[in-house]
Amino acid sequence: MINESMSILRDGEQDYLPIPLPGAEGVYVKILKADEKMDRVVVKIKFDAGSRMPRHIHHCRAVAYTISGQWAYDEGSFTPGETAWEDEGNDHTPWSDEGAELFIVFDGKDGRYLDNILEDGTVVKLDMPFLKAFERLSLAEAAQVDIHSLVEIIPPPA
Repeated sequence: MINESMSILRDGEQDYLPIPLPGAEGVYVKILKADEKMDRVVVKIKFDAGSRMPRHIHHCRAVAYTISGQWAYDEGSFTPGETAWEDEGNDHTPWSDEGAELFIVFDGKDGRYLDNILEDGTVVKLDMPFLKAFERLSLAEAAQVDIHSLVEIIPPPA
């Protein structure tokens, strides 16, 4: 029996969405659940071969389980069945040479999640409003989202 304390998240019915950040080409996300009350977000990430994310700093804990492929960041590399435990303050640049799929749980404490640092020094904050807005969206629905209203962008230092 399904009630308010239990949900079934059927990610097979959900599209992978391209991550809308410069420098994240070839990286996709499914936001399975963004729970504001618990300050928890559950996602799947897919890296195409040769793709990478921008450098980012965590304002949350992340637990990333590797489903398939291989991926890496500054602290080491991961293969299927391996898990990365990332505490608040972790600062790294994830990439995948061969492609990978991950299941990640982000646990926040104040709605803040990731500060992405672009190559020119611009910081793009991906926090709960952004993540919640893309929860369970199709590609067509995601294309209609006004991203700029959901993120804070800090220009590079002069």
